[in-house]
Amino acid sequence: MYVNLDEQKYKNFFAHTCGNKPKEKLIDHCNLTKFYLEKIIKEKNLSNLIDKMIIDLDKDNFILIKKLFYNAIFLHDLGKTNNSFQANKMDNKLFEKTTLSSEHSVYSSKEFIKLFTEEVDKIEDDEIFEKINYILNTFSYSITKHHGKLDSIEDYNIEEDGSYELVKKKSEKYIHNPFEFYILNKLLFSLLVSSDYYATTHYMADLPTTDFGTIKDKQKIINKFEGYKIIRNIRSGKNIKGINKLRSKMFLEAEENLLKNLDKNIFYLEAPTGSGKTLISINLAMNLIKEEDINKIFYVFPFNTLVEQTKKQLDDIFAAELDISVINSITPIKEKTDEEQEDEESKYQKSYMSRLFFHNELILMTHIAFFNILFGTTKEDNFPLWQLANSVIILDEIQSYDNKLWSYMIKFFSIYAKALNMKIIIMSATLPKLDNLIDSEENKDIFVELIKNKNDYFQSKYFKNRVEIDFSLLELYKEIEYDILIEKLNIEKENYSKIVFEFIKKDSAREFFEEIEEDIRFKDFEIFELSGDDNKATREHIIQKIKDKKELKIILVATQVIEAGVDIDMDLGFKDISTIDSEEQFLGRINRSCLKVENRYKPKVYFFNKDEEDKIYKEDNRIEDNLRKDEFRQVLLDKNFENFYKNIFRRIKINDSKIKDGILGNFEKFNEKVQKLNYKEIQEKMRLINSQSFRLYFPFKLDISKYKIDEFKDKKIIAKYLDEDENLDGLLIWKEFEKLNDIKNYAQKEVKRSELNSLMQFFTFNITKYSDKQSLPYFDYICGSYHFISNYDDFIKNGKFNRKAYQDKSKDIFW
Repeated sequence: MYVNLDEQKYKNFFAHTCGNKPKEKLIDHCNLTKFYLEKIIKEKNLSNLIDKMIIDLDKDNFILIKKLFYNAIFLHDLGKTNNSFQANKMDNKLFEKTTLSSEHSVYSSKEFIKLFTEEVDKIEDDEIFEKINYILNTFSYSITKHHGKLDSIEDYNIEEDGSYELVKKKSEKYIHNPFEFYILNKLLFSLLVSSDYYATTHYMADLPTTDFGTIKDKQKIINKFEGYKIIRNIRSGKNIKGINKLRSKMFLEAEENLLKNLDKNIFYLEAPTGSGKTLISINLAMNLIKEEDINKIFYVFPFNTLVEQTKKQLDDIFAAELDISVINSITPIKEKTDEEQEDEESKYQKSYMSRLFFHNELILMTHIAFFNILFGTTKEDNFPLWQLANSVIILDEIQSYDNKLWSYMIKFFSIYAKALNMKIIIMSATLPKLDNLIDSEENKDIFVELIKNKNDYFQSKYFKNRVEIDFSLLELYKEIEYDILIEKLNIEKENYSKIVFEFIKKDSAREFFEEIEEDIRFKDFEIFELSGDDNKATREHIIQKIKDKKELKIILVATQVIEAGVDIDMDLGFKDISTIDSEEQFLGRINRSCLKVENRYKPKVYFFNKDEEDKIYKEDNRIEDNLRKDEFRQVLLDKNFENFYKNIFRRIKINDSKIKDGILGNFEKFNEKVQKLNYKEIQEKMRLINSQSFRLYFPFKLDISKYKIDEFKDKKIIAKYLDEDENLDGLLIWKEFEKLNDIKNYAQKEVKRSELNSLMQFFTFNITKYSDKQSLPYFDYICGSYHFISNYDDFIKNGKFNRKAYQDKSKDIFW
């Protein structure tokens, strides 16, 4: 399958140099790259998947295309035979130094194509020749970009005279399954840059990679899960009472339906808020890893708060038996320890590579990072793509994804899942059945509902009747004033001790908080404000206080940050209306334990209208169907989200058929970009967040004595950043951050950066730029992606960000 390189021909060419080591021969680097490619393929059971994708592409030319695929990786550096590269980069005395380019990636593509030109030219059928030639060029494109990032195959021209120019005829003539072909090329790029990186690190750092983080001892992990107290109770049927009976029934039903459909790839888990979806999903994952090929688990969330909460639960279940890692921008890289590792440099390199390539058995990550892997164009985005193959992917709170992307997203999910044997579990309390957006019956067949008897759960008193819903404030007031809310609060305060308000605008939450904070009628209550302008320390402190002090009378004024990932259990709620999904999420914060159903004063939620939701939920297809209309009040009361989403899907399809948002506005145009392998525009279309965000850094001091969070528990890590009063000093952290460029070892620098990022989050606040006409925010200077602001006294009070004061300083250019 691999080209047999003539050792005599290539013996005088080098690939890398490193200090006083002997130079690495090019042929040795090629062989080492092949060695790691084969290790990855064996470790992740990729061989059959690659074969199937190639057979689906062209079964008659399977052997040739497979040879092209594997050799594109094996021969990716053949362009290092370039005289200039050898003389100028390798200091190879056999070649004379020149002023010509030492670039090798494009030259490698040319050499790769040359090697196969004779074999391809033998194809007599013109159409087959053109097809194979096109595939040859698309594979060579990954070689060209292996030190850069993917862009568009349409712009690919590796030689000015056109002798090796990409076939310019329309690709649809040759490629009849463009989404699969896109995935095959992305996988090729991922395997190429990964194998190259492993091989290069092996030589440069004397650091072979032996463990890719796949699950080896499956039974040990399964036994640990089954030994967990709650799971033992579910299996035995003992000690199961009240709501736990319903949770147990749902747990077992989801498992039963999964086991009946193990040949399928995408599973829907629709379960009410508070029904134990996390535990159910982990059980499903445990059942799936029993399958021979499945060897890794990814848990994907919309918010970092959900990541943190789930990590604690998983640690409680598995202890040290399962290698779990959080991969996001605010979690430090976990340093690898190995008895055989002698030096610090190797430790840092191994730790950094573990993060880069997801060398852990279970990965917790955000959906932005997940989409970067699926659709990203950089090497860093694509390094872990092959890790998704033969893995369980749990997608939580699917309704929070941008619904303008649902049609495109589910199309890709269905094909990615089939091509890479990804077992995807999609979860939500208000689950939109996204396969209804797919026209193809073939694709629909891979979706399985795990809860068949939803009414048994959604209509039970523990979920449907857990909270009394009151629409009177909507009926009486078109737009409510604060004083009306305060009067209603004053009436209800005698009956309830844990009260929460949710506003959809931060300014409204702040204004209301300030009004009731000064109101003497609520002096018996401890009053908190919680929004996206609070850092993790403040957020966790407030949540912990609500949970720990059962008898404390509390009023929490919040924004939508509490809707998911915030584990609070309140008695009375007031919410500014937005989308039906959000209303249901908010209801999940009231009587969460379902222990107060029979109380004299039943847990209750009042809905009201304060701010215009269409200004917050711009272009959201759900916003028209809200609680202003009686029919959607009934949807919420009956938990009939399926009927609700039929209307939404109809609207999405209509909008998808319109040409807007430029060239990628509708599905037909998007298909063209997939067909033509326009990686850059596919990434742009599938980007979850399109607004530009600025990170502001305020170097204040934070009194950490009242915060019981993980980052502050290890005094060894934070000791150097504490002042004489044991305050965490943001300025000391910033000064250390500025010194990062002094660290010469790149892996060490990135490990250190991740450690600092985990602390910098407490001094960092984001503002969003929505228009190119807006100017930059107020700041002193930029370092990395942070905007440093030394004069922060007017903007920070008790660790909280005063957004309005900052807006005034920035001339109100931000919303």
